[in-house]
Amino acid sequence: MSLQSLEDFYHKKWKFLMFITIVVLIVASSFLIYNTVTTGSPVKRDIELTGGTLISMTLDKQPDINKLSAEIPDATFKTVTGIKTTLLIETDSSKNTTEIINKLDSLGVSGDYDIKQVGPSLGEVFWKQAQIALIAAFIIMAIVVFLLFRAFAPSMAVILAAITDIVISMFGMELLGISLSLPTLAAILMLIGYSVDTDIVLTTEMLKRKEETVEKRIKTAMKTGVTMTACAIAALVAMYFVSGSHVLQQMALVLIVGLLIDLPATWLTNTGILRWYLERQDKKKQTN
Repeated sequence: MSLQSLEDFYHKKWKFLMFITIVVLIVASSFLIYNTVTTGSPVKRDIELTGGTLISMTLDKQPDINKLSAEIPDATFKTVTGIKTTLLIETDSSKNTTEIINKLDSLGVSGDYDIKQVGPSLGEVFWKQAQIALIAAFIIMAIVVFLLFRAFAPSMAVILAAITDIVISMFGMELLGISLSLPTLAAILMLIGYSVDTDIVLTTEMLKRKEETVEKRIKTAMKTGVTMTACAIAALVAMYFVSGSHVLQQMALVLIVGLLIDLPATWLTNTGILRWYLERQDKKKQTN
């Protein structure tokens, strides 16, 4: 299939295509709501937001996770592979970390380690602050968008795209086993900025350059927006494979998922809403 035939299909089926990410958004929202009702959180929270102890140990080789879990059942083990292997041990804050490290040493697992402890009450404070930060970011973003475009439908399209990116990214985090932590929360907040960037490029091109056809305006905006997103994804992929840091890898993965979701959210759903809005505006002008 040639590029021209894809472009023709895109412009013929845009009303159908705009509902694809909306359907995925409904499914992801239902899952996150169910999680919130049953567990109190849409995504599994890291110890920073619940309280507990995290031991990060740098190793020269991959350990046997099944053996470690059998020998130390009170802890959860994960590995992060980079230049070196990092073993992550999560356990309750009441557990003796010295005993765990000695037990690992007796099993032949040793290396440089770092211990991070967060009390349950402090974790709950962090969780409340995280929720406030996310809500505040959305409110401020919505105000800026409404002030910029001063039209309900285009502004709501931008906000819907940001909501889609965040909700489906959180759904992706749950599927990939990424816990919600302060670093991944920062990545989610960054996604709001990434999403709004491409949507503002699209909305500005569609609403303010009226001398071109709608198809031409979409193509021009897409060249800029997709290039921006592709460059960001390339940088994040490099960070994921080269950094060797568990925190940076989780942030990179969340951002990659969000940016991949942003492509259909912007260029299918948001574009479709704007086309519908412009058609309505043209019909009103012709009626008057």
